[in-house]
Amino acid sequence: MRPAVYGRVLLTALLAAVAAPALARSCEPVIGQGWPPAVGNYGEAAVQLLGGAVEDGVSMLTLPVRGQESQVLLRRDAGSGQWRVLAGVADERIYNWNSGRSRGGVNLVVDQQPDFVQAPVPEALAQRLVQAWTQALSMPEVAGQAPVTEAEVVSFTVGGQRYSGKRSSCGPLEALQDQAVLLVELAHSKDKKYEKRYADIERALDRMHNRFYGQDAD
Repeated sequence: MRPAVYGRVLLTALLAAVAAPALARSCEPVIGQGWPPAVGNYGEAAVQLLGGAVEDGVSMLTLPVRGQESQVLLRRDAGSGQWRVLAGVADERIYNWNSGRSRGGVNLVVDQQPDFVQAPVPEALAQRLVQAWTQALSMPEVAGQAPVTEAEVVSFTVGGQRYSGKRSSCGPLEALQDQAVLLVELAHSKDKKYEKRYADIERALDRMHNRFYGQDAD
């Protein structure tokens, strides 16, 4: 897949998902720890194909009902120590239902080469993102176990811990989804756009803090 086409696919998928109709009418526990039942093998296969797991940063993996899976990660480069954002999308859908004559079944298409884009992230901004995501994923609305869902699955990690479930339409989790989109935009940006993208993320973090934790919080 050509980089320009890949970029449109990933951004379109993420933006459409953020704008999708609400799956929950209030900030109920739409996500919980771990993987939803029967999703673990599929989720782990997608994680490994789309950049791997993150231990010291954050990530958001999207497993749509249809279309290609995608993941955005913020992590420290093991060699240079530089924080980087990495965004990837499957070249073809990983989850494939094989409806053979004798017997149907799921075939995970992992023999493929996804395309990736990446960009550097300043230390202070990366640490602020990790702190904000840690705080959001520690709130009471996060259940002890990921809920059963037959819809799209959104899966976050922070500090090596996984939290998965439905897409949130309110609260801090919705803010994390918006920040994930901004991180993807940063990963696709040219060098001269980095400062603007950093500023966009800083403003999003400010809005999140003021709305949910600061003076503007209810």
